[in-house]
Amino acid sequence: RKKAEQQAQQDKNAQQQSDTEASRLKYTEEAQKAYERLQTPLEKYTARQEELNKALKDGKILQADYNTLMAAAKKDYEATLKKPKQFGVKVSAGDRQEDSAHAALLTLQAELRTLEKHAGANEKISQQRRDLWKAESQFAVLEEAAQRRQLSAQEKSLLVHKEETLEYKRQLAELGDKVEHQKRLNTLAQQADKFAQQQRAKRAAIDAKNRGMTDRQAAREATEQRLKEQYGDNPLALNNVMSEQKKTWAAEDQLRGSWMA
Repeated sequence: RKKAEQQAQQDKNAQQQSDTEASRLKYTEEAQKAYERLQTPLEKYTARQEELNKALKDGKILQADYNTLMAAAKKDYEATLKKPKQFGVKVSAGDRQEDSAHAALLTLQAELRTLEKHAGANEKISQQRRDLWKAESQFAVLEEAAQRRQLSAQEKSLLVHKEETLEYKRQLAELGDKVEHQKRLNTLAQQADKFAQQQRAKRAAIDAKNRGMTDRQAAREATEQRLKEQYGDNPLALNNVMSEQKKTWAAEDQLRGSWMA
């Protein structure tokens, strides 16, 4: 009985070894096929030459068969060199025109929705925001086109980078909106400052008249007040404009004196 068990164990070990060898052979063959697929045409041709040369040297192949197989290997290699150029998909002029019109329509619709949403808000749409809408519309058109026709290589490349492109454009749109908003704030601040200067000049004229000055004298004092506020941060410029203004007043007074005489 013990001998029978030993024999059974030996048979089991032999079967396991046989299975292991079969598995190794299987994967070796698969690896060889994979390696051949990875080889370039030139590498395959060179390997075939070396294989046939060795077989001829060892006397394992007849010269006639060697010549035939070498000619076939050379022909196969040359065929890869003459492989016709693969042309990409060409988008027809009609499809391009239709896609362009559709993208423009989607862009305008997006702009209209924004304008309706912010009606009366006195906000300006940044160019970066318009660029984002345009890109979103173009991608929407491309995705729709992919359902009804074959895309070109360039169109496929654009779609592959859709998310990254839109994310950058969203960031640009946010910054562009902030820039436009700040420009608007700066414009309003300048308008408010100009209005305040005008009111201070008017008050200066009123005060001058209250002190018994003529209308002309009051107007001149108001002008001086306005120039001082406008050029107050630049003393040299203020001196220049005040000097020129006083020369003008002097000429006016001289003309007025001549007229009254």
